[in-house]
Amino acid sequence: MKSVTNIARRLVSYIGARLIFAYVVCFAIVVFEAAIFTSAIKVAAANDDGIPDLAHPLIAESPTPDTELRFEYIVINSATADELEVNPEGELAIMPGVSIEVDVPYKFRDPLDGGSSENNLDVTEIALKLAKGFGSRSLIGGGLELGLPTGDDRKNIGSNNELVVKPFLDVGIMSGLFEYIGFLGFEFPFNEDTSKKSEKDLGLEYNLALTYWFVDRVRGVFELDGELVAVGDDNEAILNASWGFIGSPIQGVPLEVGVGLSIPVTRDRDFDQRGVISFLYQF
Repeated sequence: MKSVTNIARRLVSYIGARLIFAYVVCFAIVVFEAAIFTSAIKVAAANDDGIPDLAHPLIAESPTPDTELRFEYIVINSATADELEVNPEGELAIMPGVSIEVDVPYKFRDPLDGGSSENNLDVTEIALKLAKGFGSRSLIGGGLELGLPTGDDRKNIGSNNELVVKPFLDVGIMSGLFEYIGFLGFEFPFNEDTSKKSEKDLGLEYNLALTYWFVDRVRGVFELDGELVAVGDDNEAILNASWGFIGSPIQGVPLEVGVGLSIPVTRDRDFDQRGVISFLYQF
């Protein structure tokens, strides 16, 4: 009986430590983003943007709040299924340094075990994005993203139960013909399906992107993106490498077309290869 009591105490202590860690991380990010938002309000009141316009990479988002439409066509090959995802995204700048973004991906999945093909909405994402410029060549930003349960667990496309709250931080630097973008997101899942293996209490999502402008209308992109479970039962850590090109095919028209390929770097992986074609129109 005494051993059972000790085990229970250790379990409560362990869970409590995990929750405290999650709350501390979330609180620190919220305070930091509140400072960015306050600064953005002051910039808007002064009617001065002061935020560099960083270009979009292939996988990550530009940290610059803007008004634009983006459409992605993503082909994914893995050991279990071939998938096609079409992802329309819209972003609206509501004031200098502040924007709202909505992503509504739809996925088609063809299992390789002979099962029937499935299709469904994936996780719909709504985000508030903030940024503050430092001079004309760098910025630091952050925001809050909600992942809504618009998928379907039975089809292995997103989830129809889990809600993900993801505060994030990002940074952008322009240096000559190079642009550097860094992103770090903190994923807090709620209403998880506890019957599934590898429950996650806090996940980290990260991206590092390097862009090089060959000419005014064409740039090359190299990215590292991935995710890991920081607090939870899963030890999975994923890292992918992507490269490709983005260009403006029509001079004077703010339309960009991108194409790229991704492969996993780590043994843990979500796919074997991923191809991306993107279209971006800025207003």
